[in-house]
Amino acid sequence: MTRPDPARPILVPVANPASAPPLLRYAADLASAGGTVDLLTVVGPEASEDDHAHAWEGLTAAEALAPELGVVVRGWVRTAEGPGTGVLEAIADGDPWLVLMGWRGTTEASDVFGRLIDHVVGRSSVPLAVIRLGLEPVDRLVVPISAEHLLPGGCGSLTLAAELTARIRASTEHPTTVLRSGSREHDLPTSIQRLGDRIHHDPGRTHRAVEAFVRPTDLIIAPVAPTASGLRAATTHLAWAAPDATLMVAVDVGPVSQESLVDAVHDAGSPPPTRQVPPRREQRIVVTIRLSDEQALGTEAVEEILRGVGTVELVMSWWPDEDDRAHVGATVTVTSEGPNRALAAVMTAMHDAPALAGAEISYELDRGSPVARTSAEAASDR
Repeated sequence: MTRPDPARPILVPVANPASAPPLLRYAADLASAGGTVDLLTVVGPEASEDDHAHAWEGLTAAEALAPELGVVVRGWVRTAEGPGTGVLEAIADGDPWLVLMGWRGTTEASDVFGRLIDHVVGRSSVPLAVIRLGLEPVDRLVVPISAEHLLPGGCGSLTLAAELTARIRASTEHPTTVLRSGSREHDLPTSIQRLGDRIHHDPGRTHRAVEAFVRPTDLIIAPVAPTASGLRAATTHLAWAAPDATLMVAVDVGPVSQESLVDAVHDAGSPPPTRQVPPRREQRIVVTIRLSDEQALGTEAVEEILRGVGTVELVMSWWPDEDDRAHVGATVTVTSEGPNRALAAVMTAMHDAPALAGAEISYELDRGSPVARTSAEAASDR
C-alpha cells in the first residue's frame, strides 16, 4: 500500500441513512484536515422519484455535519444494477484512497460481511476499512498483530492498519495499545512500534489476547489480508472475543473469489458458543518484560506491580545472548475463573504501570515454566 494522497477522497457507501453520521465521523478522523469525504447511496434503475428524494434527504442531513468535523462532505446518489456495482463504479470514477463501509456485525450462510461488502472485497482497486460500531463511545485504540501479518502476504494490511490507527490517534488523541501474538521471529515495523507506548505479547492466538485485554470502549483496528483465513480471524474470532467493542477491519486490496468468502466465516459475528464459567482456581502466568534501551527497571519494581494481582515468585533479570535489550521475568499466581481472566488481570496491571512505558511484555501460561527455566539458565551462565 502506498501512502494516501490527501487530495484523494474517502468514499463512504451509505445503505441506511441512520448509519451516515457515525460513519462520517470516523471518515473525518481518517481524512486529513480539510480533506474530502464522499457519501454515496446507490439506487436501482427502477427507483422512483420518492426513492431518489429519500436518498438525497439522508445525505443532506449528514452533509450538515461537515463544518463541525472540519472536512468537505459531498453527497452522491448513483443509479446502478446493484449496490456493489454502484460502489465499484464510484471507486473507478472518484479515485478514493480508502473505502469506509459499515458492517452490522452478523452474517448469514451466504454472506460474510453482507452482500454489499462481500461484492466489493476482492474487487476493489483501493483498500477497505469495514467497521462494526460498538455500544459505547471509544476512548482507546487497540491494534492486534499476529505473526502472519509480518510475512509478505500480510504486510499490506499491516501498513494500512498502521496508517488508519495513526490518523485516528492524531484526530482524537486516544491512547493506543499494540497486542502482539504468535512467534517473535520477526521484528515489528517501526510504523507499528511507534503507535503505542508499550507492546503486549501473547504467544498464543490473537483473539485470546483481545478477549483478555479489550473493553467495550475500545476501537480494535485489525489488519486483514483478503484471504479466507484472514477474514475468518477478523470476523468470527475477533467479533466473538470483543462483542461490545468497535471493530474496524483493515482489508488490503487483492483478488478473492466470492466462493472463498462465503466459506470463510460461516456464522461470523454471531454469538459465540455458550461457555460454562470454570471454577476459581490458581493460574500461573509467566511474564517476561523486554525493556527499551532507555529503561532501567529492577526486579523490585516488577514484583511490586504484580503483587497487586497475585503471588509473585521467580523474579529475575538477564540479558539474552541474541538480544541487546535487558529482560526482567517473573511468575505470578492468580486465583480466577479460568486462565483468560487471570491473563486479563495481569495484562491490565502491566498496562497501567507508568514505569513500563516503552517495554514489550510477553505472557505465557505456566506449563512447567519454560520461560522461567530459560531465564534461570541464562542468569546462571553469567
